[in-house]
Amino acid sequence: MKRVGISLIVLSVLPGLSLAQSGMLNVDAKSNIFGSGSLSNPVPAPGGGGGGVAAPFISLSAGSGRTATLLATGTWGWQGGPNNGPDGGNFSTTTNLSGVGGISGYVGPESGFLVGVFLDDNDPTSLAAPGNMVYGSLSDYALTSYSPGLQQVFFIGDGLTGNGSGSVQSFVVPDSATRLYLGVADGFGFIGAPGWYDDNIGSLDVNYDVVPEPATMAILAGVAGLIASRKRSK
Repeated sequence: MKRVGISLIVLSVLPGLSLAQSGMLNVDAKSNIFGSGSLSNPVPAPGGGGGGVAAPFISLSAGSGRTATLLATGTWGWQGGPNNGPDGGNFSTTTNLSGVGGISGYVGPESGFLVGVFLDDNDPTSLAAPGNMVYGSLSDYALTSYSPGLQQVFFIGDGLTGNGSGSVQSFVVPDSATRLYLGVADGFGFIGAPGWYDDNIGSLDVNYDVVPEPATMAILAGVAGLIASRKRSK
């Protein structure tokens, strides 16, 4: 009876919980963030210059109260031009790109950095694009926590409050998000319509951790304790 009781507790608790996830994702410099989730055109280039490749993504466990950390290393750039790290900065002092097919645009200082976008199970091309995340100055890239909405392209950089240093930044995962795409916000001169991905070179390695809310962690710890107690009592 004890064994059955604990099994029922585990089965009744786990389906509703978001489990912790971790891993590493390689992001090519040609990864087109504006085609994320699109079934018809994952590499749009309305500004010309080629659409690059489809952005890679992390499949997210369902749940609420999730938080992601993303630490990126490596260099990328374009053929014949300078390279930079995940925080960008060696190309243009401003990025001002329009959105495409349900994915927001991006406006903020610097360029050539790692960005992300959270999506649910829907093809975003059938949805209206949200407003842009607000990045008015470089200090807006140095906060410790961000809460982007679905379909909003957001700055990740190296995932630290400084360029290669500082505290680890966290990103609150929207409750209905099931995917996190990683890529580049690119275009001619980083202004106007997105495009010009085909001449990009290099890649970044992104180590990610997605954890549930503290209450969920406490429940999981409690379930683990019950199982351990059951083993000790045998």
